[in-house]
Amino acid sequence: MLPYVHFVVVFLLNIPAISAARSSVLTLLSCLTDHRLTVELPTDPTWTNSTTPYDISIAELPPFSHGFRSFNTRFSYSPSAIVYPNQTADVSKAVTCAVASGVHWFFLMASGYGSQNGTLVVSFRNMAQIAYNPTDTTVSIGPGARLGDVAWQLDTDYGRALAHGLCPYVGVGGHTAFGGWGLASRNWGLLIDQLLSAVLVLADGSVVHVSATQSPDLFWAICGAASSFGIVTQYTFQTHWAPATVVRYEFFFEDPTLSSAKFAELSRSYQAWGLTAQKEVGIVANIIEGERCLADFKPIAASLLHVTGLPNNTYLEERAWPVVLAEVGEGIPNGSLVVPTSSPLTTAAFSALAEHFANTPIPGTTSWFIQFELWGGGDSLITSLPSTATAYPHRAHLWTIQFYDTAFITGMVSAMTESMPDAPFAAYANYLDPELTGWQNKYYAGNYPKLAALQKKFDPKGVFLKDQNIGAPDL
Repeated sequence: MLPYVHFVVVFLLNIPAISAARSSVLTLLSCLTDHRLTVELPTDPTWTNSTTPYDISIAELPPFSHGFRSFNTRFSYSPSAIVYPNQTADVSKAVTCAVASGVHWFFLMASGYGSQNGTLVVSFRNMAQIAYNPTDTTVSIGPGARLGDVAWQLDTDYGRALAHGLCPYVGVGGHTAFGGWGLASRNWGLLIDQLLSAVLVLADGSVVHVSATQSPDLFWAICGAASSFGIVTQYTFQTHWAPATVVRYEFFFEDPTLSSAKFAELSRSYQAWGLTAQKEVGIVANIIEGERCLADFKPIAASLLHVTGLPNNTYLEERAWPVVLAEVGEGIPNGSLVVPTSSPLTTAAFSALAEHFANTPIPGTTSWFIQFELWGGGDSLITSLPSTATAYPHRAHLWTIQFYDTAFITGMVSAMTESMPDAPFAAYANYLDPELTGWQNKYYAGNYPKLAALQKKFDPKGVFLKDQNIGAPDL
């Protein structure tokens, strides 16, 4: 299974390869070193280790940044240099140097992959601080901090927690930039819903503090489209009491005689149950977690099995909060499908998906699975907000479906959507699909015009423009 190594620690400023614009690149590198920034070049002995993608094994204990390179193995690009800032002022200097060098075509990357060779990578390896304030129970976090380290430190040192993603190796910077979902999000909201303020470096190198009362338009924009507006160097979140234990419950339906019709009925029943599921329950496919004691959880499990039927096997365990997050982390998503509550998947759509599994030839080296994440339903906090509350717009939806695949993701999506041609399906920018057409509407829906206007205001020269950033053309 591929590692979950996406848009975590690196922001990339795309600049022409040295062979195409050598003088501009040398000017840029000279400026960076003049400002005493730590810069790594292709001639350095550490370069190969820093730029070669590779798979990782998920650990269950911190620190989660050890033995990890911050590149997505789906993409292979060769940067011109890597700069390692230690503080916000260093990031400001890096942006200012890039602008002053006369290199006009460079782009900020918050999604962990490059659009071309010759990029300047701004790595947040050294900006991973986690500072908890016991007075107001907030936490300020650097963009390079990993979710696993955040969860572990907040829980073990302070008994606090945040709702965020499952994979411990994912970085706070990219995860927060586009929403940030986790198993506690139906109860506490997306990570952006817990965000109180941020420090942002703009396209001219200036530094601003943004919140609901300070530059509110920018604050709204970074809550779902952060990479289009600047480089966030610090996030401040409101924390919650961490649950004493979490019930990890798994149901396995592994009947080899399961037909397409039976699969569709099982999936439809699961979906129908999710429409009224209480917000304390986090559920992903056959993994159910919540912040309740084991005795309280059994009736919830029984209500699900009442509609789905009994599984072949069951796993049940009470685990510590950060341990569960490390255990259930998965690999790199290759795309997504957002399913609105107004148009839940039909039996025909589930049947078409099953038929696709049964009849589509799959290369022997392909590894794939699908994850149905329940975001809405019942009294979910995610869907309690209007679509205009944040730049992330998909508040009135039931599912976000992740596709983990290297070969036939397009067929998976079309198998369902073609069965429901009138449904307003969408997509989630944190599960990036670089080949997605119509991404402006699918990622941002009715919020895109406002985002486009703000992008022209705060980045008129397109310093942070890149593929699938606000203002970029469709594919």
